[in-house]
Amino acid sequence: MTMLSLPMIGITLDVFNGSSTEYSAYPWLALRKNYTTVTIEAGGIPIGLPPLNAKNIHAILDKLDGLVISSGNFDIHPSLYGATEIHPAVKLNATRTEFEWTLVKAAWERNIPVLGICGGAQLMAVFLGGELYQHLPDDVPDALPHEQDCPPHQGSHSINIQPNTILSTLSQRTSWAVNSSHHQAIKSPGRGIISAIAEDNIIEAIEDPSRNFFVGVQWHPEFGIEYPDRKIFSALIAKAKLYAQHK
Repeated sequence: MTMLSLPMIGITLDVFNGSSTEYSAYPWLALRKNYTTVTIEAGGIPIGLPPLNAKNIHAILDKLDGLVISSGNFDIHPSLYGATEIHPAVKLNATRTEFEWTLVKAAWERNIPVLGICGGAQLMAVFLGGELYQHLPDDVPDALPHEQDCPPHQGSHSINIQPNTILSTLSQRTSWAVNSSHHQAIKSPGRGIISAIAEDNIIEAIEDPSRNFFVGVQWHPEFGIEYPDRKIFSALIAKAKLYAQHK
């Protein structure tokens, strides 16, 4: 990468089967614009990633300098973290899960900077050997409402940043407000570490300290509710630039 080049950031796209009540009656892909906007503002070039055949993943990673595993209205299969029963609230998307799992594995092996958002963070935790709560209202009845009623551009609870983590280097503040839109949550981070918790002690962010940047956040920083949210994308882009210079 030359001094004038911008890092290429792949962002996974959501997958829909299509129906007469949706955007298209045929299968389609989607991504909220604020994912690309915040990536551009941080100094990266966003590239949408549809589900790819496993044999093509290394070819696309050769071209990328960083990844964002975006969210979606689905859950990863509980069998991936050893569960034998599936809660009725769980929604599966095998196509997207298989793709993102293979993508994250390949990126981790290459030490490509990765940011996982909401469901993306959960997938990263499971990849690291962790577990999930399948449905917070049942698994942790005294937890805060993590599916907020207010719009996602507003915060609904605060998080506490843990020391000696990447997130702790982004701001002098140790707490800030975040939005919340998830019925599942990370139960344990596996070989990762916890970098943020909610007021009810639910895990809100994880990292893998063995990688240059492998960070998953349970909230949606692309909405930029508070300034540190923007710093998360700036940190991803900074690491992506370094990766590009040395790959």
